[in-house]
Amino acid sequence: MQETRSATQPKFLYHRMTKLTNNPLILPLKNDSDDTILQDLDDIPRICRAIQNDWRNANDNAMFCLNRLTAVNLRRCLKERLEGYVSGRISRSRNKVDILLTGCEVSLWLAEQFASDLQKAFPNLHVHATSSNKLLGLFGQEDISIPSIGFPYTDHTLKFDDAIMIIVSHSGGTFAPLACSSLFQSFTKNIFVVTSEWDTQIGKQLRSMYTDENESKLVLNSHIFSTAVGTRTAEPCSISVVATHQLLTNIFQYICIVILNNEKYRQLSGAIVTERDLQVLERCNRDNIDALEEIVGTDDRGTKFESHEEKELRKAGDFWSEHILENAKAYIMSFLYIFGTVIAGYPLVTGLATVLGLEAGSNFSFLTRLFDATIYFFLPQINVILLRIIQGRPLRHRMVGRTVVIADIPWVKNAAEAFLSKIFACSYSIAGLNVHSANPTDHLVHRMTHRVVRGTLIVCGRPDGRLSALTAAENAVSLSINQASSIQSIGSTCETITIGHNRVKLPLSARAIFLKRHRPLFLCEYLLGQKDGEGEMNSSQCGLSSSTHSSHHRFGSRGRSQETLLDETIPRLDNHLRVEKTKKPKIRSSVALLGQYKRMEKTKKPKIRSSVALLGQYKRMEKETINKLQFDQHFLDQSKKISMRNVIDGAIYEKKWLTEARRLFEFLDKNNDGILSMVEFVEGLQCLKCDRT
Repeated sequence: MQETRSATQPKFLYHRMTKLTNNPLILPLKNDSDDTILQDLDDIPRICRAIQNDWRNANDNAMFCLNRLTAVNLRRCLKERLEGYVSGRISRSRNKVDILLTGCEVSLWLAEQFASDLQKAFPNLHVHATSSNKLLGLFGQEDISIPSIGFPYTDHTLKFDDAIMIIVSHSGGTFAPLACSSLFQSFTKNIFVVTSEWDTQIGKQLRSMYTDENESKLVLNSHIFSTAVGTRTAEPCSISVVATHQLLTNIFQYICIVILNNEKYRQLSGAIVTERDLQVLERCNRDNIDALEEIVGTDDRGTKFESHEEKELRKAGDFWSEHILENAKAYIMSFLYIFGTVIAGYPLVTGLATVLGLEAGSNFSFLTRLFDATIYFFLPQINVILLRIIQGRPLRHRMVGRTVVIADIPWVKNAAEAFLSKIFACSYSIAGLNVHSANPTDHLVHRMTHRVVRGTLIVCGRPDGRLSALTAAENAVSLSINQASSIQSIGSTCETITIGHNRVKLPLSARAIFLKRHRPLFLCEYLLGQKDGEGEMNSSQCGLSSSTHSSHHRFGSRGRSQETLLDETIPRLDNHLRVEKTKKPKIRSSVALLGQYKRMEKTKKPKIRSSVALLGQYKRMEKETINKLQFDQHFLDQSKKISMRNVIDGAIYEKKWLTEARRLFEFLDKNNDGILSMVEFVEGLQCLKCDRT
């Protein structure tokens, strides 16, 4: 409520109010804009950068500093909980919740993803996410509880005593989360909120737990995380979702650091995540700002710039907007045609016949009127076909209202469905849109494929199958999309757009939008590139003749194929560097060959594979590595099985060995002719022996 000078407020009501003016804990409203949704989208990189800088203590804005203070209080509550388990003060129980997350709609979907990630990282902790409405139904009214039919929630199945509760609410005043912030103070004092500003209704409820303390101690007991997004007037949730996800990511990293810093906490929580995983996550977290800038076409300072990704996304959106607006445009065209021809008294065919000299009372005049009546009857369909021909859109789509199906992981597809449906909430029926969502790795086929008709619009997010952990997921997504797109009627089907990083277009999709990779290569991608190079080397043999190979001095164990040390240093050249058979092969020194290989590594484009090809290649690589290591006891774990970590360590060890072999050959090859003679070999060994002594 806004204060005015003339208004006097009752004392019992004043403490429940939130000052909107002269309040340093509330951000001012944004300036008026013709497009508030676009304004929110443009602010996404700036807000995410500010949140990240806050966690690194790189902000000058004092409003952001409280996030670090709140994180310290979260750490204290988490340590108290874990120390209770370690000391035996708190008994372990299956229904005892350690961390509870709650919210409504978009906030709940983000909280569910956060809980899912945290539970996977620490399997022995009990992390739970549920709707605030369900909690109110169970505990909000004494002896009049509302049963959660279809969900295993009762006051006996879940125990929230002294649990860490994180309420996610962008507005900080949604009814159910606000009621939970007051209701659950009887269960626990470890209640935190993730919201858009510091002074909200939920924030007031949490501060009320420390009303007896002085002001300085009240600040030190901050339990409020803020994205500092402020109040946004646009109804569809965009920047609030992204900012909340960014803040939850930082909270997730902080919780992981607290647990991993103590060996007792590691064992107690069954930690799966490692320090290296957190380093990779932080690197991707920071690089993600660059990706967001490319998507929205605005940098973190609010400056517009040209972006290929943004152009492609807008181009696809403009094309689909023509699908949705075609009925409205056809209606306007029909209106103009009917009014024009009726008022003028000359319908199209009759008017043309009159111009050509056909008299009104002739025997053929009824045919012209028949054609004109037919045109009037089919005029909307005729106008739609004309629009599709002019705009280059499919002609056989149904001439009805459009349906958009969003296919992605749960929180993304739910948030995107809410965003798109709210944009069209106030549209006229002739320009309306039906929006659905489904998980392509779960129920897309079962829920949506029987609804696919000509002209159904499907937009799908594809996992980056170039990473071995996501290759199978991309295969499942591709299979679902291909199955939905294969349902045809009179030669036409749905129109599908896929968005992802793997630059392979699905054969049945209408369009594929590829996003840039802003992260460094992972080890699996590097090893995949190494395999590509080996295949090219085996096919080309680097232009060396068999006679040249036979003259090389050979090394190697009996268990392996005979390989020369020179063969270890031959770079994996591309096919376009093959030497023609009719020409004498050019002999290069090892230094020249290595330099040529390095130059090629920088300029050569990575090989593009489909998700099926990626999965097959990774499986072959895994099988080859396991075959190499299965007889080496060093790579077996306690269960006498080869763990994935040992496989990766083995691949790194093999790569380092090859590098050292190249260095050894370059040291022994004194004349740099690319061939190791017996004299050079003996003299080199003597030098190595002298160096050792």
